[in-house]
Order: sequence, then C-alpha cells, then structure tokens
Amino acid sequence: MRNAIRNTQYAGAQREALCVKRNASFRVLLPGFALVVLGMLACCCYTPTRVSYRGRTARSGSGREPVVRVRLTGVVSQARVSSDEKMVLVAGSRSREVKAGQAVELKLEKGLAVTVNGRLWHRVTDTLLCRTRSGAKVKVGARRYRGEVLAFITADGELAVVNVLGLEDYLCGVVPCEIGPIREETLEAVKAQAVAARSFTLTRMERRKGLGFQLYDTYLRDQEYRGVNSENELAGKAVRATRGEVLLYQGKPAEALYHANCGGQTATGSEPYQKSVRDTPGHRPGKAFCATGKHFSWSATFGRKEFEASLGKLVGVDRPVRVSSFRLEKERKSGRVSKLRFVTDKGEFKVAGSSFRMGLGLKSTLFDMAMRGNKVTFSGRGWGHGVGLCQEGAIEMSGRRYSYRQILQHYYSGVRLGRVY
Repeated sequence: MRNAIRNTQYAGAQREALCVKRNASFRVLLPGFALVVLGMLACCCYTPTRVSYRGRTARSGSGREPVVRVRLTGVVSQARVSSDEKMVLVAGSRSREVKAGQAVELKLEKGLAVTVNGRLWHRVTDTLLCRTRSGAKVKVGARRYRGEVLAFITADGELAVVNVLGLEDYLCGVVPCEIGPIREETLEAVKAQAVAARSFTLTRMERRKGLGFQLYDTYLRDQEYRGVNSENELAGKAVRATRGEVLLYQGKPAEALYHANCGGQTATGSEPYQKSVRDTPGHRPGKAFCATGKHFSWSATFGRKEFEASLGKLVGVDRPVRVSSFRLEKERKSGRVSKLRFVTDKGEFKVAGSSFRMGLGLKSTLFDMAMRGNKVTFSGRGWGHGVGLCQEGAIEMSGRRYSYRQILQHYYSGVRLGRVY
C-alpha cells in the first residue's frame, strides 16, 4: 500500500503508498464535526452545487467528464510508441498512418526526431500527436495506456511524453496502485479510494498551466498511475460505482490526501477539512481501525556514525557532526514530530520533522528516538504523511461493513459528497 503525497508540502515524496512495495496500495476525510453533515452524507442526498474545474463550471451531476494529461516519468530522452491497432501520427499539417504493432521511435536529436520502421519520418518542432481509434491502446515502452499520447520538448530541453485520457479511465489505472491488494469484501474501501483520488485529481489539474500536462504518473509528485497494466476488475467496478463523485468543501473539490497507515491518529493538514482525528469508532478512545494493518508499527536502527553523517548532510554541514543531546518537539494532537533540535560539536541545529523523516527514510513522523552507545533507534507508528484517508484503516472499516460514505466521513471534516458529472 502506498501513500498520497502532495499539496506541495505533502505532495510527491509524502504520499508513499508505495504500490511497488505493496503490490499496489494506499491514501481522504472527516472528524465528528457536524452530525447534520454526516446525515447528509450517509443518505447520499445530492443537492445541486456549482463546482468549477479546468476553467469550467458545472451543476452537480450535469458537468462533463474532464480530460486529463499525465506526464509519463519513465521517459527521459527517447521513447518507443506503438499501438495494438493502426495509429495516426499528427505533427502540424503533416500526418502519417502507422500499422498495428509498428514501433515509432522518438528521440531528442535536432528537435524531436520521429522514426518509423527504422526511417526518419519528421523532425517535430512543436507537438506530436499519436492518435488511435476509440478503445485502442497505445504502448509506451512496456506499458499500455488508454487514450492518446502527446510528445514535445519541454522548456528545459527534456522529452515529455503525455497520456491524454478521460478522468475515469485515468482512475482505473490509479486506484489499484494506491489501495490494493483488492478483494470483494474490501470494495467499500476501494470506492472511498476512488472518490479520494478523483477529488485529488480535480484539485491538481489547474496547478501546472502552460506546461502541456497536469499530473505526473508517480506518487512522488501526484498519484501512482501505470495505465492498463495495473487495471483490475474490482478497481474498475469501484470507479464506475462512484462515477463523478467527489468530496466538496464550500462547494469546491477538496484535496483529499491519503496515505498507507496513520498509526492510530491522522495528522493535521493545511486545509480546514484535513483535521487530526482518532482512527477509532466515533473518534473515541479505543483500538484503532488501522491497528490490524501491517504498517501500524515499525522500528529502525542506525549506527551512530551513519546517523551523524546523515544529520550533517541534512543541516548543511559538509562532514559528520557529533551529537551531544537532542529534543523532539511534537504536535499536541497528533503526536507527530514537528521539529528536532540537536546540540552538536558544530553548533545547535533545528530540523523539520518531515525533512528529517525523508532524509533518513523513516516511515512516518510519528516516532520516538533514542541514542545509546553506538546505536540510534527509532520506534514509530504508521506509514506516510498521515493526512486524510488512512488506507489500512479504510480497509478494516470496509471489512466491518462500513460504507464508502461512512469511511470518507470518518477521515475528512466538514465535507460532503457531490457529483460533478
């Protein structure tokens, strides 16, 4: 299971619901703020709400499904594109038909050199469109994708290959990577994941204007997306069952962050609906839903020299520091480490908890630390930034017959469900 990393602060590296490590995994909503809102959500009472995205405004349930542009990060300076059916290449006023299975080579060479069947067809100075008939798949490298593919040279001189497709098709390639492994009995958790991922996507789509794409295909920047290769029947069922549904806060899609395991208490995010709550029934004292997850607790041990060398790099010292004492400063409600203070032979240093966690490769900022002799040990709980939906908690809730609406209500504050198309 992976996390959801993003809002620039939590984005990328904080969402590590590592689909790779967990064979596809993890990341949305609410505390016990308003029983009225909970009642509305529970009975799924959709009221017409004007929601804007991608520069358009649509009444709830009557909008059009957005088209998303996802940059494929595995591409660096060259790529191979093909299709399981015939494909048409379009570059300005020029076009060419390519047979099914025939490879198109893209390479940075005096512009964007496009080679078909071993022969140079064209040097593209603007954008190349690889188009297929509806339903056909485009293959980039070893992965297959729905929709179309764009290729162009970025302002930084890199080759950008972008998958252009409908939001629902995109989610079919995201959800299995984020919440899996998927079983019928955990389908409600998968639906909650689908709503969270859809909401998150809509909040991201306006942030990269002028770049030619809106999202990256990695959890390090946005959400893990692997195209058709990662799709499965149950994830598709969850996406279809929640089509167009998003979390709304004050009439706008909420940035529904998610993560693998909160360790029993979610973290406070930067938005009003990202509040720290107990991951327990009714948010009351008791055993956490996510306590059954394999990432609920963890430990890590470093040699002292190794630790001090890493700390030196973190604080900008070009050689290891020698630590004489340290102090952890924790957030009052979530118990997560917000800052660490170290007294060393090079002076006193302060390190943000999130930076420390990423620098040492720790699973979360919910930890205690001890230095004894030549060892530095950490004991902690949870995996990920801890904001929003706890995926392992959601899976346990689903197994206890909570609906996806109840799961979302549990993790996000002051939001409601709405259908934007």
